[in-house]
Amino acid sequence: MKFIVLLRGENFEINYDGKIQNVGFMTTRTVKASNSEEAELAAVELIKNDDYLIQMVVKDSTLTPKIYLEEIAEAKWWVRLGGKGYTFFPMDEEENEY
Repeated sequence: MKFIVLLRGENFEINYDGKIQNVGFMTTRTVKASNSEEAELAAVELIKNDDYLIQMVVKDSTLTPKIYLEEIAEAKWWVRLGGKGYTFFPMDEEENEY
């Protein structure tokens, strides 16, 4: 089965335009898995191994990045596996409350 997985990342310190910023992100990945639990793990692994994100993240950050499952759904028709891209937002406590 194929699943569409929406993930939210928090506390990712990145170097953006020469400035270090603490950001979160939303991203969607499409994975093949036997069930929703396996799909979640597969989608998180795609994020952990994403060279684009790895290059942006500050290597000596003192923050603990976290990834949360926001939504998961079985794809009802053919969709391409994988996915890429992120929607970043500042991790300013006053602006972003979940």
